Amino acid sequence: MQVTESDIATLKPAPYNPRQKTEHVLASVRASLSEYGWLQPIVVNTHECERCGDRRNVIVGGHRRLEAAYANGDKTVPVVTVDLHIEDEKRANLRLNAQEPFDKKSLADLITDLHTLDAERAKTLGFDVNAIVNLLFQARYQGNKLAGILQEKFLIPPFSVFDSKQGYWRKRKQQWIDLLGDLAETREGKLAGSDANILMRGLNAGVSIFDPVVSEVMFSWFMPERGRILDPFAGSLARGGVAAALGHDYTGIEIRKEQIETNERKLAELGLAATYHHADAKQANAILPPDATYDLIFTSPPYYDLEIYSERAGDISAKQTYAEFLGDYSSIFEQAVSRLRPNRFVILELGEIRDERGFYRNFLGDTVALMKRLGFDLYNEIIHLQMLATAPHRAERNMRKRKVVKTHQNILAFYKGDPELLKNPRLLEIHRKVLTFFKGDPEAIRAEYKNPPPIRRDILAPAEPAED
Repeated sequence: MQVTESDIATLKPAPYNPRQKTEHVLASVRASLSEYGWLQPIVVNTHECERCGDRRNVIVGGHRRLEAAYANGDKTVPVVTVDLHIEDEKRANLRLNAQEPFDKKSLADLITDLHTLDAERAKTLGFDVNAIVNLLFQARYQGNKLAGILQEKFLIPPFSVFDSKQGYWRKRKQQWIDLLGDLAETREGKLAGSDANILMRGLNAGVSIFDPVVSEVMFSWFMPERGRILDPFAGSLARGGVAAALGHDYTGIEIRKEQIETNERKLAELGLAATYHHADAKQANAILPPDATYDLIFTSPPYYDLEIYSERAGDISAKQTYAEFLGDYSSIFEQAVSRLRPNRFVILELGEIRDERGFYRNFLGDTVALMKRLGFDLYNEIIHLQMLATAPHRAERNMRKRKVVKTHQNILAFYKGDPELLKNPRLLEIHRKVLTFFKGDPEAIRAEYKNPPPIRRDILAPAEPAED
């Protein structure tokens, strides 16, 4: 290894260098140089090629020593040279700084720029692969701010749980509300007044609100740019409004005329437009143009009688029996999917519903079976965690019958076609389900189980002092 003297003015700091810059470190290095001299020279690249460009005089290792020398008034510094392509230059930078404190964001950017880092390569650079994974995650989501690669590519983390309580989600949702206005506004002002809507009348002034961030993400992930969307239950402005704002061609079918008028008025005020048909979605093939086809079916169907949107004839949320509801539900989607282009998605946000005895009806399972019969396979399932709202107030009452308070919805993504044509990665699964089943009379739960459920002390917590 040959050490030569180089003019400080000719050396170029690497712009990607991830080491933290602090006055304390600089002062320490300056003191070391003054007392001990140059125990380690600066490493400088000499490479130049058409692909990498001019890497000559770029510092690979020794940025702090160069700064200290400049601060001490030195004009030249000892250097050793290497001839490295830019990828190897960056790897060498990481290796030479492996034991130093880093700026996490800068280090994550540099590691990401190297694309892949298997276990053996990580060891040669002085890093543990698990540490790198944790570093990347922490750096990208410090302070709940979606900085970096996942936000740039996917808007939100492409995981199987959407957490709408997070700061980054609430901020993005508020931006959509600022643009579109009151997403709960209808001329009726509330859902129909049946007992089934007691819960919903306690939320959002009686109207369940679809999350506009879900719309934005679904349009981004599961359809081509400037695609055509069909929504058979088009009451929510959070779907039509977001689609119009993003430049998509949105067609919605909605049985409530006043809701359509409200949506169209609000879009017109914003200089946006979407196509709405005032009709029963069971008549979709009769009202849609014969040659109309779509790139995505995206909707949130009625959950049988959980929310009664209106008491009009034809509103399937007001059907007398679950079997009748499923019959109309099937007919609507049979017609909708017949308009879908090949290799496209059907995205549904829905939730499980209970029968009059308190048992789940398996609405999600019935939906999966229906889509399977129509030729669509379940490709992604997403748990959409929602704000708690009145959940804490309902918890004690629900637990008298051992019913946990439901604070999530399910987003199901169905696909029909060649999966090899999909370019975006599948969602990363970060949740598991716990299913509870019961056989017998639900009223027995209240009598035979202690109410409220006993609170068990954490066995790792300090023991409580005995009472005198």
